[in-house]
Amino acid sequence: MFKEAYHITRLYLRTTYDSRSVLIFQLLLPLIFTFLIGQATVSFGGDGRSSTTVSWTLPVINEDAGSLGADLVARLDAEPVLDVVETAGVETATSTALSAGVSRIESGDNLAVLVIPANFSETLMAGKGLALDFYADPDNIQTIQPIQQAILGAASQLSGSISAATIATNVAEKVGVFEQDADRAAYFGGSMDRADAAWADPPVVVQVNEDEIALNTAAVIPGGNNQSSPGMMAMFVTFSMIGGALALIEERQNGTLRRLMVMPIHKGSILLGKLLGILLTGLLQMTILIVAGALFFGVAWGNAPVALALIVFAFALAVTSMGIMMAALARTPAQANAMSTVLVMSISALGGAWWPLDIVPNWMQTIGQFSPIAWAMSGFQDMITRGWGITAVLPEVGMLLLFTAVFLTIGIARFRYE
Repeated sequence: MFKEAYHITRLYLRTTYDSRSVLIFQLLLPLIFTFLIGQATVSFGGDGRSSTTVSWTLPVINEDAGSLGADLVARLDAEPVLDVVETAGVETATSTALSAGVSRIESGDNLAVLVIPANFSETLMAGKGLALDFYADPDNIQTIQPIQQAILGAASQLSGSISAATIATNVAEKVGVFEQDADRAAYFGGSMDRADAAWADPPVVVQVNEDEIALNTAAVIPGGNNQSSPGMMAMFVTFSMIGGALALIEERQNGTLRRLMVMPIHKGSILLGKLLGILLTGLLQMTILIVAGALFFGVAWGNAPVALALIVFAFALAVTSMGIMMAALARTPAQANAMSTVLVMSISALGGAWWPLDIVPNWMQTIGQFSPIAWAMSGFQDMITRGWGITAVLPEVGMLLLFTAVFLTIGIARFRYE
């Protein structure tokens, strides 16, 4: 049985790739549309290149008369998730700068504005609590959290360094260091430097061992080539694989399948050989497009090749099964072609192949969950945009296998050889 299926698979692959038009449709057109759609959606995700480092612009209005306000701004600017834009602390311009910052929050240009008050240095040196004014968009609480954490981290480091330097200076005063003509301010500054160095190289390190660590990337909207490369690949692979399956209708109509059944070939070998041929065609097409996406469009397909292989294989199984189901349900080639075109275009749009599902209404996102392309795109973006690994894509793989089981059950049950 398997030997017969193997020969049918070889025949299918050979006849499929004998045509140049197939190569153009499977490889050239997806690359052209990847470029075009990537240029159209580049605003959704920056320049379209893959990165798990996400930054947010933070306008900072520094009203502090002392030096610690500038110190805090420098620490904030060193945070990788923040792109600090500082406004000088001129009292006559403070209200204007704050109003402009709040207006940019209301218009959606910025998520937050930080104001360092005039008595900031005085408050910290007196050993009192931090006093910072933070203005943010209440409708983006989840996205604002990383900004708040970065601000709190920088402020806590500054406060901790001051506390350590103050304690060290007080101890030095008690043991009579300053009676030996030591400069108290210089001693305090040196203690601050040593405390900052301790922050940079902590004596205790907690190491977390996981197969992936995701830092504030779950809400990132993919764009550019990160969106178009997997999206166009998913759509054109679906077209190709379903088209291969629908060729069974023509073979059934012109009697090819009936003649094969006359030969000493098991009926199951015929269908298995066709299934394997369609599956291998899809896997080969996706492999080439993934490599092309990395080479020509700078798409980084994540750091977990096993996770990528799982998603690719599960998606190929789901589309192969969907093609067999359509071949079983359609009666004529014309009916099948019309039905396949409408179906593939619909599940591509609703599944997030054309644009990120994050930007469409909730009802479209809900309907999109019935498309295997939506689950494949979710898995691809887990790796490309978010940098996640095997654990993250297992739900998507599971759903694609569920689609496979449903489609294959219907297809085999309803398939007719004549």
